[in-house]
Amino acid sequence: MSLSLVDGILPALVLALGVAALLWLLIAGRKLGLRRILVCTLAAAGSSALLYVVAEVIFHWWNASLPRMLYAYSALAVLGFQLAVQLVIPPGTTVFRRVAAVLAALTLLGALACTVNLAYAQYPTVRSLVDPPSATDDPLPRPADAGADRPAASESSWSPPSDMPEEGTVYRDEIPATASGYASSTALIYLPPAYLADPGAVSLPVLVLIHGQPGSPNDWLVSGRIAEMMDGFAAGHAGLAPVVVMPDASNASNPNWPLCLDTSVSDSATYLARDLPAWVRQQLGAGTSGAHQWAIAGYSFGGTCAVQLAANHPDVYPTFLDIAGENEPTDVDGHQALLDTYFGGDEQAFAEQNAVDRFGRMSFPELAGIVVVGREDKVYAPEGRQVYEAARAAGVDVQFQELPGGHSWQVWRAGLENNLDWLSTRLGILDP
Repeated sequence: MSLSLVDGILPALVLALGVAALLWLLIAGRKLGLRRILVCTLAAAGSSALLYVVAEVIFHWWNASLPRMLYAYSALAVLGFQLAVQLVIPPGTTVFRRVAAVLAALTLLGALACTVNLAYAQYPTVRSLVDPPSATDDPLPRPADAGADRPAASESSWSPPSDMPEEGTVYRDEIPATASGYASSTALIYLPPAYLADPGAVSLPVLVLIHGQPGSPNDWLVSGRIAEMMDGFAAGHAGLAPVVVMPDASNASNPNWPLCLDTSVSDSATYLARDLPAWVRQQLGAGTSGAHQWAIAGYSFGGTCAVQLAANHPDVYPTFLDIAGENEPTDVDGHQALLDTYFGGDEQAFAEQNAVDRFGRMSFPELAGIVVVGREDKVYAPEGRQVYEAARAAGVDVQFQELPGGHSWQVWRAGLENNLDWLSTRLGILDP
């Protein structure tokens, strides 16, 4: 169950079997004739080209970020499927050959799925695929003295009880939109061992994590392995880690996703910067010592959100982590479509909230952040560089980091995990 699906023996074996299956289909298909194999090859290449046009030119499904080699792999898989069908259908084909052709086609399908997972690292282990982690529906606990006038817990001041849990727990709950009216699906909340102890640590800091598009908070749990990551950090720091809140950023699957801004579609910025912090302080007793205890982070769409919220609400989120975000919110139909949908066509209304524009007009010496990009990410890496340059020019204490990988969990997860010490120092868990 702990075998890796992104490196090591298992993916290598699956890909090797895929190559063997395709070779067998080509050899077995010799009797079909060169002309028919050539037609199948052209059809496979055409289907892959059609997928590219539909996905990246017409509908922009991947924001032009799908690794190009995946189109080649899909073409090879389609070629293999065609050969398998033509080997199965003819009358008089032996049962052995038919079974072998079906198995070869299924092996190719597995190899194609493996290549996609290698590109995005969506399922890092066998367990994440067949038995993914899940959140509990149990009521959220609350430390008995959460409202007490005591200093926030830090590694230098916290002494864990002997019976403190070894692991944290991820809960599901609804965060009401009291001020914003924002429609939200269920949020996930990670509570670290120190919070769950009896007595628990008081006023732990809060890290708000925003997911990508398409996506949901559950992506941080399954692909980001957030509980495992935070438990590992807590194990080295007396059970202390931030309370992690993963809200729904889709506006309850609104066809027009909110931009983590207040627009005609949704007041998502008010939800994330006002409703969410108020609920966390009241219900969890976390982040009560001031804005220095709050940070916002996200990947891809969520990275863009993190910068937008920090630039518009530095008094709420003075610390941000932008992992592979864009240089501004975008719409698949272009900038004018975004203005029409969210701002009534008003460019000035957009610029008033857009982070890079705000960085160009104002100074933000109170902000600190890190912009992380994948070295092989040809779309988002240059845009991340633009965000970094704009933030630095605005006086933000900002860093720029390049990690190996593309627009995938290889970068997104490492972008958070590698910076946990920095975040925890900013948030007050670790001493400077």
